[in-house]
Amino acid sequence: MWIERESENEFIKRHRYFLLCSLGIAYLALAYMEAQANNLLSRNLTGFHWTYLNMVIVGLFNLILRLRIKPQLVITLLFTMVWGISGMMTSAVSPISVEQTVGLMVVECLIYGFAKQIVARPWLYVITFIVFSFFGLSMGSMLYKGQTAGAWARQILALVVLEGVIILYARLLGKQNERIREFKHRAEFDGLTGCKTFGVFNTDLQDAYQHFTQTRKIYAMYAMDLDHFKQINDTYGHVAGNEVLKTVAHKIKELVDNLDYPAALYRTGGEEFTMLMYEVNPDEARNEAISKMIQAEVAQLNFVFDERQVKITISLGEDIVTANDANYLDLYKRADHFLYTSKHRGRNTITLHGQN
Repeated sequence: MWIERESENEFIKRHRYFLLCSLGIAYLALAYMEAQANNLLSRNLTGFHWTYLNMVIVGLFNLILRLRIKPQLVITLLFTMVWGISGMMTSAVSPISVEQTVGLMVVECLIYGFAKQIVARPWLYVITFIVFSFFGLSMGSMLYKGQTAGAWARQILALVVLEGVIILYARLLGKQNERIREFKHRAEFDGLTGCKTFGVFNTDLQDAYQHFTQTRKIYAMYAMDLDHFKQINDTYGHVAGNEVLKTVAHKIKELVDNLDYPAALYRTGGEEFTMLMYEVNPDEARNEAISKMIQAEVAQLNFVFDERQVKITISLGEDIVTANDANYLDLYKRADHFLYTSKHRGRNTITLHGQN
């Protein structure tokens, strides 16, 4: 389950399905081989063959249900076929043994096809597990002859306990993953505006520069700052200021999401926002058009505080990465400098590549 959800480790991300299938094969093979070894080689059976059979049944059920990938279904069907054939080799082949094997394979296909519905409905989960266990235990009866009613009762009880432990563990792990995702989201996205945080911006900027040094694909940076924002906080309070920040961020993000180039918006200060735009052409007319579009959309926003209409303007500074940049911060410094150039020129101004 950890491998299925892991998103940070690059090796796991690239080879996720291979790892999942490999571990599934290893688990099933180990459990089945131990069961057979205990059954065929031990003079005094200790009951471990039943334990490993339980592991096989629970493993088959959960691998299909939780992974939900076709390679795992194929592996499971092949394993079940081998399991059935090996069971027939230790006892007489009969129509019932064939029906048991085919029946289990059909149930496995049904579980794969309706996995989401089964997981979402506890009652259906229980019924499916009972049906699957019935076919699994019936195949186990081909290997282990002459078992008493007490042995069967202990087997079924142990099977239920084992599956219960797995369900509990899966739920605990699922809740832990949810908390991790929540913490990660809080770290990566600003809680007020929904923009990416400065920490993410710093990482993305380093990655963009590294990619540029390798491919020479140009990226641009737009540094933006709301004009006279402190006056809004001082006059109308921080609740009003927060509403302005949220609304402006939402409006700019709508524009960013619909640009011709891939781009991302970050909150890099109190009222400061920064946009990174990737794989751009060094087209000053296009860059100016984007800046003016952002400026115009923000200017059209209307706010009413204390029965007074409040308008917002924004200043921008923009530049693109160049071959002369010594590190990833050079572009950031230029864009930030151009932003304050716009501020000094009277605000509500755009400065592109150092020019107004």
